Amino acid sequence: MQPQPPAARRRWLARVWAWRRDATLGRLYVNAGKLFTGQASGALLGLAAIWFTTASLGLTLFGVLVAIQSFTKLVGNTLKFSTWEAIVKYGADDLSRDDRDAFRRLVAFNTLLDIGTAFAAFAVCLGIAWLVLPLINVSREHFWFAAFMCLGAFFTVSATPVGVLRLFDRFGLLALAEPVGPLVRLCLCALFYYTGSHDLWVFGAAFLASSALDRAITVCLGWRELRRRGLAPRWRDLRSPTSSGHPGLWKFVLANNARTSLGVLTKESDDLIVAAFAGPTGVALWKIAKRVSSALSVPARLFVFAVFPQLARLWSTRDYRAFRRLVVRSSITSTAGAVAIVVLFAVFGPFLLQLFFFKATQQGFVAAFEPGLLLLSSRVVTMLMSPFLPALTAMGHVVRNLKLALVLAAVTVPTMLLMTWQFGLTGAGISRILAEVLTASVFGWTVMHAINNRIRKSAMAPPGPPASSAPAPAGV
Repeated sequence: MQPQPPAARRRWLARVWAWRRDATLGRLYVNAGKLFTGQASGALLGLAAIWFTTASLGLTLFGVLVAIQSFTKLVGNTLKFSTWEAIVKYGADDLSRDDRDAFRRLVAFNTLLDIGTAFAAFAVCLGIAWLVLPLINVSREHFWFAAFMCLGAFFTVSATPVGVLRLFDRFGLLALAEPVGPLVRLCLCALFYYTGSHDLWVFGAAFLASSALDRAITVCLGWRELRRRGLAPRWRDLRSPTSSGHPGLWKFVLANNARTSLGVLTKESDDLIVAAFAGPTGVALWKIAKRVSSALSVPARLFVFAVFPQLARLWSTRDYRAFRRLVVRSSITSTAGAVAIVVLFAVFGPFLLQLFFFKATQQGFVAAFEPGLLLLSSRVVTMLMSPFLPALTAMGHVVRNLKLALVLAAVTVPTMLLMTWQFGLTGAGISRILAEVLTASVFGWTVMHAINNRIRKSAMAPPGPPASSAPAPAGV
């Protein structure tokens, strides 16, 4: 393959530079930037809270807290329905038809799914905690503490109000609410540190309190937005919720729940796997490494949240070329920024870890650098594929999403187990890179193939009535 001549490279760079005038891409980055502002501040506050927690509890007790919290989070995120995507996808259609009653029924239906899932997650956590603790190298003497932390399963479920805020482009409100919970956690952990507390229970209570406050604020903001627009469900909607008027809603939420549950098992079971093979000390270091990798994992997740409403609107108006353009451009531009962050951490990471954990360096916190670098490298691929999953969901291919996730989970989870067993934290980090590369390859090919097929079919189809041009709901 011959290298491109300079003139061709200049033309290619000029076309990429022209993307700055892409209004859809610009709106995506504005919304993602609003979310990132809140998440970034929350991440920094959370890192500071970890400093006070580790300085008070030490590496081993902090590992116990991480392992138990990861267990409750895994159960809650596995069982919960991803109702925010149903709110965005079906709610956009309801509002474009000005069918306010159908929208109220949709919100009521998904709200009760959230509530039911929260109680189910708590019951499952409490029921299996006694059996799980030895598997993650946590002594059963911490059972009652684990039972207390099972309350955290309630706070993993609040997707419907989040979906409402995203549907109406109220990303600014989400950004404002994001740092509140981490700020409360930091204040409580700092208070316990300065009062000389070394009690695992009080730090666990601080983490639970911050999660509860975070979810309460999100729920209040979502329902406030509904009341402001006159779209809050009435009592009869909540008393007898139904999926009528939304064909395929049950199929969508069930398939999407199965797909997201598999994704959780694939991507969030790593804490428990590391705890099983490396013990509390290993999982504490892994938690530090994951906090480092949040410099990219958080933007990747926010990118999914910000891009899905726009993709859903483009697909509903049959603007398939703009749909493809947004997928490709958002993928390339986000990946470029991710590579820059990895390079910076590779250069300055050891210094930053030693500086941050200067009081506890004798406990080996700087050992989190290597797994942190590997996790950050895997997040580059996560950024590359960030538009792919929401693109398939916007197309309505939730069953295909589920099938792909099932195949990937069958490959990546055993790989994680084997690599962690053989090579410890380094093996866990390498397995994450392999998993992300495989996932990006499979979903990337599937998405582009589906889009190109739809473009070809629409080009060959005879002209029909114009698609609805009703304006998408916008924030005020």
